[in-house]
Amino acid sequence: MKKKILKNGVEEPAMKTNVSVSFRILFFVLLALLVITFCFYMFYISPRYGVEEISGSEIPENRSYHIVIVGRSQNESFLKDIFTGAEEISREYDCVVEMNVPKSTVERESLQNLLDYASYTNADGVIAYMDESDFNVEVPLNKDKETIPLVTVAQYLPSVSQISYIGTNYSELGRKISYECTTYLRGRGSLIVINTNMENNPNYSILMSSLTNSLSNWMNIDTSVIELSSSSEIHKRNAIVERKIREDAVNLIVCLSSEDTIHAAQLVTDMGIGGEIGIIGFGEGSVVEKYLENGIVTELLSIDSQKIGRSALRELFEYIRYGHANNYITADVRVKKAGSL
Repeated sequence: MKKKILKNGVEEPAMKTNVSVSFRILFFVLLALLVITFCFYMFYISPRYGVEEISGSEIPENRSYHIVIVGRSQNESFLKDIFTGAEEISREYDCVVEMNVPKSTVERESLQNLLDYASYTNADGVIAYMDESDFNVEVPLNKDKETIPLVTVAQYLPSVSQISYIGTNYSELGRKISYECTTYLRGRGSLIVINTNMENNPNYSILMSSLTNSLSNWMNIDTSVIELSSSSEIHKRNAIVERKIREDAVNLIVCLSSEDTIHAAQLVTDMGIGGEIGIIGFGEGSVVEKYLENGIVTELLSIDSQKIGRSALRELFEYIRYGHANNYITADVRVKKAGSL
């Protein structure tokens, strides 16, 4: 056997050097595989399934069914309430409920990708928050290529094969808002309704028609509708509303979205009349809730999203067990009043 003579005169077998080289090669091969695996996850798996998973504090290990709630990050607060409602009764149906929303609000996630996640996990049912742009989504399939039962909320889309839709009766909502207005004004006064560029949504046409028709029955209530474009600058919109408030001595402002409710609350605060003029708002979220707590927003109407979660889960299992479900369910409207929190 050949020997290698070292500087200190000690002889070392060449085989030891070869083994050392082999270990170095093996180390670098394993390192390269690790880097490739990490890159594959970061650039393919993570973007495709980069979602926030929210479930109960203690996930049951042996439940038989898996239900997924999906939607975009801008609707996270609403979806969390849906999850809470569904999770409350999950034990009754022997199921685990999971919520998946994109982690970031910067990039608009395709709802189709979120539905594909349900296929990836072989879910037994899906609850999905829809909007007008989702008309071409495909219902997810399970591992046997069978359609996964889908319950949709928010926007009804006839092109989507849902087993049930849970949404708002906009005609009834208009009458409900009218009732809250007349109760606040005690049958007399002046109010403005802020309508922000709702012409692309036929549901809001129904809402506005119902609301204005109901208010027209009150002879001593002066109702004005201010049509605003959501794309216009905030200060221009505020100037229009402020001028109307001062000219007509408005007693009440009615808003039909969370965004308009926030803008109205900010405006009356800047005008120094916060709490002196009533605001009936619509929607959910920490900002509008804060204005309600402070008494700037007088009343806040919203959809009872926790009840939607319970109803959606019941309809899914009605379909899973018996093959049928209610096609349409009306969501309840919840009213919160300042001073009662």
